[in-house]
Amino acid sequence: MNKLESRKNWLIGALLWINSIVFVYPILMVVITSFKKKTEANMLSVALPTEWHFENYAHVWEEAKIGQSFLNSLQITLLSVILILVFASTLSFALVRRKTRGCRMISRLISFGIIAPIAILPTTQLLRALGLYGEKISLVFVYAAIYLPFSVMLYSSFVKTIPTELDEAGVIDGAVGFRLFGRIIFPLLRPATMTVGVLAFMWVWNDFQYPLYLLNSSTKWTLPLSVYSFYGQYSRSWNLVCADMVITSIPVVLMYIFTQKYIVSGMTAGAVKG
Repeated sequence: MNKLESRKNWLIGALLWINSIVFVYPILMVVITSFKKKTEANMLSVALPTEWHFENYAHVWEEAKIGQSFLNSLQITLLSVILILVFASTLSFALVRRKTRGCRMISRLISFGIIAPIAILPTTQLLRALGLYGEKISLVFVYAAIYLPFSVMLYSSFVKTIPTELDEAGVIDGAVGFRLFGRIIFPLLRPATMTVGVLAFMWVWNDFQYPLYLLNSSTKWTLPLSVYSFYGQYSRSWNLVCADMVITSIPVVLMYIFTQKYIVSGMTAGAVKG
């Protein structure tokens, strides 16, 4: 390695370290601030607290009603992920296997859905007409519709790698329709299923915009909405606000830590196989 390459690598390494510090600093500041008393917390620094106030978390848990919001988020997220996985996997299999003009048109429309923004007003009017506005199930349907296009595209790249001879062998053995898909095809889509499931979970869990528009009762609020409401009441108590943000972030952080290998392997495999 010559001097030019060595300097280049050193410069790239330095830039990466600076970039890491830029992203890590706010996270570290939030975590440390959540253990401080009010006067220290308002300084918003990464300095360690003079005294560690663990009771901040107990106070936030009671005042912000984290338990109810957590259950709401869990219900909405799990149902949304299940709908996305079921419809995306079956639809991608049908679109890839059926070489008809209609399927090609549907594939193009789904591809357009990845970049098309959602219109809140027509969506709200549709939910009102269906009698679902303000209900948690309305969010589930909206999330499933929003993330279905990306999920179908990812699933399709995996389905294309499965030889059609497996379909023919399954039909000969009596596996037809959903039995063919459930027993033979779907188990082979495990990498795509893990990737779509984890990404959908994080997207839905962290979303703030759609619950704000589509939920009309505080008893149905998700965790991001509870943080927003809590901040409105305790905007000058940054120690409590930061504690609330940490509690809200824990589930999705744990999800990412334990499943990041599936995200990387699934996205990479899908890109290569597609």
